[in-house]
Order: sequence, then structure tokens, then C-alpha cells
Amino acid sequence: MNLADAAGTMNPLATIGAASLLTALATALFATFAAPIAHLTRRPVLGLAARRALIVTALFTTAGIATLGIALLRNDFSLAYVAGVSSRGMQAPMKWASLYSQQPGSLLYWTWAMSALMAVFAWRTLPRIPWGAGHATAICGATLTGFLIALVLLASPFHVSPVTPEDGVGLNPLLVDPGMLIHPPFLLTGLVSTAIPFALGLAALIAGRLDLAWLRAVRSWALFSWLVLSIGNVLGGWWAYTVLGWGGYWGWDPVENSAILPLLPMTAFLHSAMVQERRGMLKQWNLALVVAAFALAVFGTFNVRSGLVDSVHSFAQSEVGSYFLILLAIALAASVGLMLWRLPYLRADHDFESLLSRESALIVNNYLFTAIALVILGGTLFPVFSELFVDERITVGPPFFNRVVGPLLIALVALVAIGTVLPWRRAANETLARRFRDPAILTLISAAALFALGIREPRALVAIVAAVVLIAVTLREFVLGARGLHAAGHAWPATVMALFARDQRRYGGYLVHIGVAVMAVAVVGSTIYQQQFRVAVAPGESFEAGGRTLHYDGLREHTGLQNGIERELVAPLVVTQEGLTVGHMAPGRRLFANFPQQPTAIVALDTSFRDDLYVFVQGWDDDQVAEFHVFVNPLMFWLWLGAGVYVAGGLLAWAPLTSPLPVSEAARTATQTQRA
Repeated sequence: MNLADAAGTMNPLATIGAASLLTALATALFATFAAPIAHLTRRPVLGLAARRALIVTALFTTAGIATLGIALLRNDFSLAYVAGVSSRGMQAPMKWASLYSQQPGSLLYWTWAMSALMAVFAWRTLPRIPWGAGHATAICGATLTGFLIALVLLASPFHVSPVTPEDGVGLNPLLVDPGMLIHPPFLLTGLVSTAIPFALGLAALIAGRLDLAWLRAVRSWALFSWLVLSIGNVLGGWWAYTVLGWGGYWGWDPVENSAILPLLPMTAFLHSAMVQERRGMLKQWNLALVVAAFALAVFGTFNVRSGLVDSVHSFAQSEVGSYFLILLAIALAASVGLMLWRLPYLRADHDFESLLSRESALIVNNYLFTAIALVILGGTLFPVFSELFVDERITVGPPFFNRVVGPLLIALVALVAIGTVLPWRRAANETLARRFRDPAILTLISAAALFALGIREPRALVAIVAAVVLIAVTLREFVLGARGLHAAGHAWPATVMALFARDQRRYGGYLVHIGVAVMAVAVVGSTIYQQQFRVAVAPGESFEAGGRTLHYDGLREHTGLQNGIERELVAPLVVTQEGLTVGHMAPGRRLFANFPQQPTAIVALDTSFRDDLYVFVQGWDDDQVAEFHVFVNPLMFWLWLGAGVYVAGGLLAWAPLTSPLPVSEAARTATQTQRA
């Protein structure tokens, strides 16, 4: 036991950390068993104690993670984990980031974040759902127990080394970047947050409350999970782009795929939940989606830790991976069993009244999200299947995903535009014709204009047209809503804010759609129209790239650096355009004392509204002749701007910034009249 090791060597931090996790495991077990006993015996005091046990579990995991953080900051290299990820030359922020840089620490962060969210859930949500509080408490306790067992018995970060080194190894060179402080925390928190909708879904199944009650309880948690997962994946793309030095932002790496997989069913759920709210349909499908999101998050944990597929992001293979596969099997078996048990309660209240309706579009939307998830999952696991059936490990890379997933994403953007125009339930043919007239005209005009401007590649043309139409029909929703409020007496300058006050979730969602459309155009530009080349340049020479001239004067060496960096070699470039200096770039290579065979790229960027000039140094010779790898990535500014709009819309949809504004009958009537 790690606790015994810690006590035997008289290491107080190891003892406190290991004891905190053991106590957290005990309180999670108490919550798991006390909650159902309280429900069966009708003992509300015991039920309250079970809920509070979730909060106590969070307090003890907080003590555990704080203890490891203190050990890192104090350079306590008697802990094997600290010696393996940190060193004396690292700055305090990077020492903290090293906490979740390897398997035991990341599992501790995962468990702490999950316990913290479940503590908030126990405090804020469970008292409001007496129909399912006991069931949800037990499920949360069981989930925490599963992860704490792995942390205590299989991958504890508080193991004490028999010999204490003078200094630690330091952080993996690829992780020495400020992005390490934000990307992993967001992504890990997003992954664990899927456990809350999962717990609510199973609680609703056990209680038989499959009406709107569980949807009202799960809505804010599902939005939170979707939002944090989205931010984590966007930050992952930004980190890959600015740090890894390969010219792109999404490489379809198996671990990248594992990170985005839970986001797809969670996004689908947010859309299909609207159908259940309005029409009492898709009850079984919605439960399946929240289960799938959590299952894919656990699958990602298994994938990263099992060595199942090769990835630069994976941890070393260990028995923890097999353990999480067992947890995944238990979660899926329990979920499927409960859904089969409650199948009579999951029948739809209404049938579809028309194929040309918004609910039909949302169903097809869900099919597309599911298809994308299955393709990504299948492509990620293809090496395993190929080895199983043909005894050869065959991998599929970005070309496969781009060819298969790309058209599905384009269809999804087009469908969102169509769904925005379609009414709920059904509409007369004349109404449909009137609603689609302007979008159809815009489609033809934008396609002709783009073709005239030289956009001839079919995928690019269709994707950009779909994005343009999506932006237009979404903005029209804002205009129609604002006109309705103005007709009811609101002043024009205040109508937009009044729209968000009236229905923050709806108009926040519209902002998300605009962000998606902008990102879609940027993705098309930066992938299909990306240019790259290599050039060898001697000091004093220049080269052309992206309409700019870059002048190279020779290498510069920087020493005396921190965070394990031994030295940096940079190749300063002066960027000119039409004879005027417009910027300076400093690509280079970073060399690490403890990792001499793992130099990392220093990426240099020159950004404009039109494109990014992306440069890194491939190598150099004794005469300082440097080989530069240059990418011209169109529309990258718009990718990050679209991501910002997407996140802002998500925040507005989730955060309870205002109370819903009462809508006058005049405003509602005016809006509906204009929309029709």
C-alpha cells in the first residue's frame, strides 16, 4: 500500500496525500451504499448524509491534489512522480502544470475535477430533484469509487522512491509551454463533466421519471459539459498549431480523436432534447446520447492509458488501461439494462407530422453527428481490428478522415441552415416556399460569385455556400426577433440585448451557429488552399512567401533559460511587404538539458486577416545556412475568431446572466407574422 510506504519512510506529504485519497475512497463508498438504503428505508437524514459525503469526498481529493502541488513546488524528489516530471530549474507555473503531465497526476486531476463537479451537483441540483436525488447520489458515488480505486491501488502519485535524487528529470519538452496551464485542465474537466448528465439519465431511468423533469435538471449540466469540452478541443487545436510545429491544428491523432468523440453525442443531445421538450419524442435516443458521451469519455481514458493505439499524446502502457475497459463495460451494461427495463416508459408522446419540419431536421442532424462519431471511432480503432483479422497493424491517417468526415461536416452545416428556416411540426407549402425563397436565391448568388472568384474545388464551394447561407438565415432570426420587440415598443438600440434577455439559450445557440459557419469557411481555406514549401537560406539572403519577403541574417543563441531549456537557437526574420517592414519573426529550435534527443520547434507566426505565415526551422549547418519549413495558411484569423464567437454563444446559452424577460403578446405576434 502507498500509505504504508509513505509512513515507513516518514514522508509527511506522501502520508497526507495517500491518506486523503483513501479517506475520499471511503466517503465515496459511503455515498454509494447509504443513498439507496436511505431511499428504500425512507430515511431522509441518511440520504442527506450520503449527499454530503459527495462534498466530503471532494474536500479530501482537494487535499490530495493540493498535497501533490506542494510537493512539486517544494521539489520533494523523494516522491517518484515529482522526480519524474519536475526539476529545480522549472518555474512555479510549469511545476504546477507538471502535476497532470503524466498518468498518475492526470488521473488525480481527473478524479479531483469529477469530485468537485459532483460536490456542486450535490449542493445545487440534488435538493431540487427529490424524485431522483438518492439514485443520482449513488451513481455519483459509484463513479467516484471506480476512479479512486484506480488512483489508490493502480496509479498513485504518492509512491516514495527508495533513493531520493538531487534533481528531477523535468517536464516532457513538448509540454513546456504556457498552453499547458489551460488546455489540459479544460479538456480533462470537460471529459469528467459528462458524468453528471450520465448520472441524471440513469437516475431518471431508475425512478421512471422520463418526462420533462429530468430534462430540466440535466439541461444546464449538459450545456456546461458541452461548453467546457468545446473550449478544451479548441485550445487543443490552438496548442497543436502554435507549439508542435507541423503547420496544422488538427492531425486526427488517436488521442485527439478520443478528446472530440464525447463532444459529438453531447452536441447531438442538446439538439434532440429540444424535440423532447416540444414534442415528447426521442426519449430513448436522448438517454442513449448522454450514456454515449460518458462512455466515450471513459473510452478516451482507456485509450490514452492502455497502449491500444500509438499516439504522441498517450501515456505509457499500464494495467490502468485494462481496468478502465472493465469500468466501461460495467457502465454500458448497466445503462443498456436500465433502458431495456424502462422501455415502456420511453415511447414517444407524438409522431412526426411532416418531413419538412424542424424536428425532422434535428433528427437528421443527430444521425449525422452519430455517423461522424462512428467514423472517427472506427478509424481510431482500425489498427486494432486490422491486427485482429489480418495479423497486420494498418493505420488510417488524416487523408481518410478528411475524405470521409469532411463531407459529413459540410452536410451538417447545410442541414443547420435548413433547420433554422423550417418551422416546428408542419407548415403549408406556400409558407415553406416563402421561407425558403430568399435562402435559395442567396445560395445561387453566393455559388456564382464564389465560382467567379476562382473557388472551383467542389467541397470548398459547397462548404462555403452552406456557411454563408447559415450565417444569413441565422442573422435573419435576430432581425425578425428585433422587429417583433420594436413593434411592441422597444427602442431599436436595445432590441438585441432584449432578445438575449428574452431567450438567452435560443439566441446564444444562434451565435454558436454563426461561429460554426465562420470556422467552417476558415477550415476550408486553411486545409484545401494551404501552401507549404522548404527553403535553404544563407545569412544575408531573402525568400518570398505569401506575398511577403523574409530576410534572414543568421542564427542567434539564447542561454540561461528556465524550465529545463538548455539553449534556444533562433533565426530572426525581417518581414517586408512592398518595401515596407511589416513585422519580425523568430523561428528556431529549443534544446533541453535532460532530453538531448527531443528538441522542439519554436514556431513563428505572422498573422493577417487574409492568412498566416507559419515558419519553423527544420535544421541548419555549420555555416548557419538554415532550412525553413514555411506554410501559408489562409483564413486562420477567422478560425480563431469563429471559435471565439462559438464560445461566447455557448457562455450566453449556459450562464444564467439574466432572468427571462416577459414577452408581450404584441411582440410574439409581430415576430411570428414576420417569420411566416
